[in-house]
Amino acid sequence: MSVPAVADGSGWQSRRVRALPASAWAYTLATLLAAIAVAGLAIATEAGLTAGDWERFLLLAPLAAVAPFLSVSIGRNHSFHTGATFVVAAALVLPPVLLVALVVLLHVPEWVKERYAWTIQSFNIANFTLSALAAWAVADTIGRGSDIVTAAAGVAAAAVFTVGNHLLLAVMLRLARGHSFRQSGLFSLASFGTDFVLASLGVAVAAFVHWNPWLVITLLAPLVLAHRSLSVVALLRESEERFRTMFESAATATMLVDPQGRILTANRAATELFGGEVVGRSHADLIHADENSPDDLAGLMRGEREHYRAERQLVGAEGRIVFGLVAVSLVRDADTNPQFALAMIEDVTEQRELEERLRQSQKLEAIGRLAGGVAHDFNNMLTAIGGYNSFALERAPEGTPLHSDLQEVRKATERATILTRQLLAFSRKQILQPELLNLNAVVLDLESMLRPLIGEDIVLTTSLDPGLGPIEADPGQLQQVVMNLVVNARDAMPDGGALSIETGNVDVDDGDATIEAGRYVTLTVRDSGHGIDADTLEQIFEPFFTTKEIGKGTGLGLATVYGIVKQSGGYVVVESEIDTGTAFTIYLRRNSEARVARAQATDEPDVATVGEAPGETVLLVEDEEVVRRLVRQVLEGGGYHVLEAADGLEAVALGSEHRVDLLLTDMVMPKLGGSEVAAQLRAATPGLKVIYMSGYADGGVLANGTLHPGTELLEKPFTFADLLARVRNVLDGG
Repeated sequence: MSVPAVADGSGWQSRRVRALPASAWAYTLATLLAAIAVAGLAIATEAGLTAGDWERFLLLAPLAAVAPFLSVSIGRNHSFHTGATFVVAAALVLPPVLLVALVVLLHVPEWVKERYAWTIQSFNIANFTLSALAAWAVADTIGRGSDIVTAAAGVAAAAVFTVGNHLLLAVMLRLARGHSFRQSGLFSLASFGTDFVLASLGVAVAAFVHWNPWLVITLLAPLVLAHRSLSVVALLRESEERFRTMFESAATATMLVDPQGRILTANRAATELFGGEVVGRSHADLIHADENSPDDLAGLMRGEREHYRAERQLVGAEGRIVFGLVAVSLVRDADTNPQFALAMIEDVTEQRELEERLRQSQKLEAIGRLAGGVAHDFNNMLTAIGGYNSFALERAPEGTPLHSDLQEVRKATERATILTRQLLAFSRKQILQPELLNLNAVVLDLESMLRPLIGEDIVLTTSLDPGLGPIEADPGQLQQVVMNLVVNARDAMPDGGALSIETGNVDVDDGDATIEAGRYVTLTVRDSGHGIDADTLEQIFEPFFTTKEIGKGTGLGLATVYGIVKQSGGYVVVESEIDTGTAFTIYLRRNSEARVARAQATDEPDVATVGEAPGETVLLVEDEEVVRRLVRQVLEGGGYHVLEAADGLEAVALGSEHRVDLLLTDMVMPKLGGSEVAAQLRAATPGLKVIYMSGYADGGVLANGTLHPGTELLEKPFTFADLLARVRNVLDGG
């Protein structure tokens, strides 16, 4: 009924006082002036004080002074105490001057106990004064004749005091904190009714004062019991409000479900998760139709178990699928019968998506390792097939069926070579020769070639950022990426459409879960095709996966893009919408170093221009016997003396026993790799010239598939011309 304090963010009832708004200040002043004026007017009309008035005042004053110490806080805006009982009793038996004195005396202990600001205390005194004088005026008007009239006057005084007190306080809360009458809780049935009952007890106190003042003492016991009862009620309400606050503020969706599976109550997180009010709905309505797991709630409600945890597919806001980790516990009544279930749901959709992304990445990594291993072995076989086929072509007369057949073998070998290079690109085991370049230049160089490739029914546009930063990448491989993405976009638009190529600078922050934070250059290829569904999106980068008809595609186009970009330290992001189109965005690290790009390799002389070798010694190291025999045959045919080793240890031994002009070694071998062989031989023969043979990027002279500067590499499979030209070039110091 009184105003304890002005709260900062927690209602009125608090010791953390903050400044009152100007309107509340004005209202406090107006209430105080009104109380002084009304009190002065009532006192001026009073005839005088009698000895009986003083006796009654001295009887009620101590009781009123003690009442605030027995107050019970109810809610956040007011408190109950028996002061209202003695104020109403005083309004019925005391003149106005002593009534005002009792009101002031009532608030002195409260001020001493709580140390409220003088503005708050002044308003409380003014509020009680006006309400008490209004109660006195109503009682005086009704009169004190018969017992019925006296009782009516007392009840009316109690009602007027309660209404006046609550009304004045509600206006203050409205001005000071913006609380509506409903939010204040002052006019709820429990709050108003309890205050009215306490005030009505003043009628009984007034009757005892009239008939036998000594009986007033006997009222202390029921008043103490009333205080105790109100304290219990206050504790229960405080506990309920605390639980309600915790329930509503919980970040986890929480619901109570009855034995029939109907939702009794739900917190704010549950409403947000499911996109609307769920109270009154069946829990089965929240489970997605694709969820095949058994419903454990029925067994729980039968008391067969106390709790369970499970992951479920749920129907979230706007009908989207939500993966929820559901924890349900059974709550029993006093007789241990199942009463309701407490269900808590944690949204793990994002976690599931990350796990799925990780599984997909691991699957692609495993496929990549397999593809890389297969391509490595296949490259050795293609080197032998292509080499011996060349020998056979030299011996077969032109125009004969045999020569034609061998030409077909050569073509098939070339196609197989392309296939293995695509597999190596996907597995990130191809050999890159990066340069510092501008991605815009790569797109512009290809633009004239792309237009006839896509056809006249597709409109190609480019949007290239003029301030694009440099990147370090293999230009040939980037061209392959652009070509593959454009061809993929063309195939998605069989009836024509729009295709755009865009570049830009992008800064990715730490909040992105799929791309490492940093500064990037992006290449986006966007089409207006039929789009890609969710199931297909999960497989588009897998080798040999294709949605095209048999014979229309190898299924390696996007796998190659993925491998090249990942090996270049970049990322591929796909966005697609059915019947709207697809956008592939490549993220490559922006390079801030303004260093000179790697020099282009000099043109290799054609084998026909290579003169007769002056008998230099070449140490050939190759673990594949068929490749070793072929290379030896070619080198000896070119006039070189060849020392042959099947592994690294044998090569080191031969190198220590003979003078060697050139080391021609495979890169990946058992026992000792090519780079280790070169290091040991160069320790004994500084300046030894070395050519590495490999079709597989795996450490050694390669850093993440990138050639160290100054390294000579002959990629498998190679032709006789490639081999002889590279050997001659290195020996001549090229």
